[in-house]
Amino acid sequence: MRRVMTSAVAAAVVTVTATALGAGQAVASQASLAAQAAQAARATAGVASAAQGTAKLPKGFLLNEAKMNGPRRPWEHLKLSNSLKKPLEVNPCGRRTAGDGRSASRTFTYLAETVYRSEQVVLYPSERAAKAAMRSVRADLAKCGSGGRGHERYSYRWKSTGIGDEALRIGGFFFENRSRSVVVRQGSAIAVYVRTGLVTKSLPVSRFRPLIKDARTMAAKLCRLPGVCG
Repeated sequence: MRRVMTSAVAAAVVTVTATALGAGQAVASQASLAAQAAQAARATAGVASAAQGTAKLPKGFLLNEAKMNGPRRPWEHLKLSNSLKKPLEVNPCGRRTAGDGRSASRTFTYLAETVYRSEQVVLYPSERAAKAAMRSVRADLAKCGSGGRGHERYSYRWKSTGIGDEALRIGGFFFENRSRSVVVRQGSAIAVYVRTGLVTKSLPVSRFRPLIKDARTMAAKLCRLPGVCG
């Protein structure tokens, strides 16, 4: 449709120019207009492509998001955040803010005494950016995989998991608690699921089944967003 409209405008301008300046100048004007129209078409296509590649997170997209409107006990604390600066929920180096160029982010957290659960989905402007974010997760686990002393001592263990384009299951071991996490990348998006609970350093799949199920469901759901899976 844009090509037809551009051709019609160019033809009308050329007709007026031919009447005023003659056939020779009309030919030159037509060539100039054609070049300008081609340049405008390329710019328009680039903008459209960029817009199509930037997906949004619809309301209610997270698997646990509906719980925000459900009943809760006095000791249960639920929170939903759309902050682009909130670090990934798997954060062994304790980063305070995220700076990975994300285009959208949503995090659900549940806290009740010693129980912690979270779900996080982050969209990136490209698959390349999402891959870089996933590499950062691996690098942080390697760099900050253990540390502290006494009651502040901690360590992480991780293994690859067959979900989406790439995924990790991660065990966190702390003085008074342990955590299980699954991080999955699907196209240009990353999803994270975290739960406290018993896990051994061998990271048996049986301990991660609920998180793996949620991560697999979300990986398929992410591909229904425009631009996430190509």
